[in-house]
Amino acid sequence: MPYNQSTPLILSFEASANHASSAVYANDCLVAMQQAESRFGHAAGLVSLAVNVLKESGIDFMDLTHVAAGRGPGSFTGIRVALAAAKGVCLAHNLPSIGVSGMEAVTFSYAQAKNISPILSLADTRRGNVYAQSFTTNMMQQSKIFETQIDQLPFLVPPSICIDGLVLLGYGSSEAEEAFAAQGIKTTKPEIYGDSGCGTFLVDAGMIAKLAAHQIMRDVFSPLTPLYLADARLGPKKKKHVK
Repeated sequence: MPYNQSTPLILSFEASANHASSAVYANDCLVAMQQAESRFGHAAGLVSLAVNVLKESGIDFMDLTHVAAGRGPGSFTGIRVALAAAKGVCLAHNLPSIGVSGMEAVTFSYAQAKNISPILSLADTRRGNVYAQSFTTNMMQQSKIFETQIDQLPFLVPPSICIDGLVLLGYGSSEAEEAFAAQGIKTTKPEIYGDSGCGTFLVDAGMIAKLAAHQIMRDVFSPLTPLYLADARLGPKKKKHVK
């Protein structure tokens, strides 16, 4: 397929959650995406996913205009691998890079299609809690990212945000919906229908690429640095190997 040279042609990486993915975004749409699902170790094959998704798109590394990667928050190892993969492609092919917040990417993917209520974006900390951040319908941040237990969310989101309802996106949204309902707060837990198929709003490389394209057109570039909100030593304990 011919690609419009006046729009960004982006290779993206994402591995902050329970899956790793790579995507190609061109002609203002998601062209292809491949994922590998696993709670641990999934990021190891991220470069292979990128090679496969480029082949599926019919393009070469030399055709790219930008490389994007998810900065987190989420899996410490996954974030590092995604950023390292993006940096490697950038160095090898002298390409500009852009780092993208996974929580903003999820919110942007929903806000593009809907514009009804404020949004609360959620992500897995892998410590039993969630990361949360609230946004207005036009993608303005209403809070910084914070960490909490799901059942405490209704007490930490300002009541003024929830007056006309609240959209819940991302990890743990079903449990969050129950927690808000217990406090009499109306929420919506939507599903995504689009380039990535049907499912819940969990961040993937397609979402990363879409927001990256939007930011590139606005000349907004964030670095390929991890968005860590806690010490890496607080992550899940490694399983002991039995000899």
